[in-house]
Parts: sequence; C-alpha cells; structure tokens
Amino acid sequence: MDLSDRIRNIIKESGLNQKEFAKKINVTDSYISKLLRGYSGMSNTTAFLIEELYGYSKDWILHGLEPKMSRKNTSRELTPLKRKIITDIEQMTQEELKAVYTYIITLRQTNEEFAKKEVEPEQGEVSKPNIE
Repeated sequence: MDLSDRIRNIIKESGLNQKEFAKKINVTDSYISKLLRGYSGMSNTTAFLIEELYGYSKDWILHGLEPKMSRKNTSRELTPLKRKIITDIEQMTQEELKAVYTYIITLRQTNEEFAKKEVEPEQGEVSKPNIE
C-alpha cells in the first residue's frame, strides 16, 4: 500500500469526499488529487494535521508503518487558526522560526512574571480583585 492508497483509505473511512477532506486539512483539492495520483508527496505538517484530526498515525500515513492508528488522544480537533499557524510555520525560514520561538519564550516568561505578581503582591500592595 503506497501513500496514495493510504490517503484514499483515510478519505473513505472519514466519510468525506475529496474536496471536503482537502478543506478539513487546509489544502487544495488539486493537491489531494496529485496525492491520489502519486504525483506529489506529503509534508510532515499535513500528516500531523491528519493524525490530529482523524487519529491515523503520521508514520503510517507517510511510510506505511504500523500501528495504523495513533495512540494520541484524538478527541480534540485543531481549530482553523491552529491549522493555519502550523501551515504558515512550515513555510518559514530558519531565521523566522528562531524569531517566532524567541517571541513565544518571551511571552511565556512575561505571563509567568505577571501571574507571580497577581498571586504574590509586594508588601504594602493591595491585590486587585478579578472583575471578569
């Protein structure tokens, strides 16, 4: 069974047509058509999205390695925004990826520092109530 057979199998088992499947994984119908005809390969990112959405193992999708189904929790579905971000990240250069990663680390550190200040007000400082 090659990649095109595995994709055909996933589409059939998902109960979607080719166009619906393409939309779900944020690719074009023509890309799926190329996959099904063996004219294109698949990226790790696209295989990961299929794994997250439908539960098929990325290694099975790409290489036919067992087990067919992933052991990950497949009950959650990636939001369209998360799928778009993953797709965009795949297109980035190494320098852009480093910049994004630096931003993520800085954002986490800032959030952690902010959370500490909310939990542990300095002496003499009155904690502000949460009004949300």
